Amino acid sequence: MIKIWLGLLFFCNLYAVSTPSWDYTHTYQLKKDAVATVEITKKDYTSQVDPDGKLYFRWTLYHNKLLVLLVNYEGYPTQHVLQKKYKRDLVRINLLGDYSREGERVFLLLKFTDFEKTKNIATVKAMILDPQKRIEVKFSGPE
Repeated sequence: MIKIWLGLLFFCNLYAVSTPSWDYTHTYQLKKDAVATVEITKKDYTSQVDPDGKLYFRWTLYHNKLLVLLVNYEGYPTQHVLQKKYKRDLVRINLLGDYSREGERVFLLLKFTDFEKTKNIATVKAMILDPQKRIEVKFSGPE
């Protein structure tokens, strides 16, 4: 019986460790082609690279429960097709690529959470994990 309780305690602790507490979160209510902006300011940045970055995203098409999301971070445009299914509803963008250890990287997740067909509005949640508190973030755009 004690082995069962220890196993249950182990899995509960494993789940608690694996769910991050996000440093920044914001929920966007976007109409078609409405641009949302995330401004990232890097603290104590000593490299020759531009210290500030802007991330823009918008959606252009919703068809057959698929959302086409256009993302532009520091001048590099990308296109993602999202749907509300496990592992198909997220876009991960590394904001600082200077750490080789995965646990110390600063990254942003864009999660497609809902679509209202009557109003033609997509809900996208932006979540940023910054384990060492190396950036400041400002969210702007339509809400």
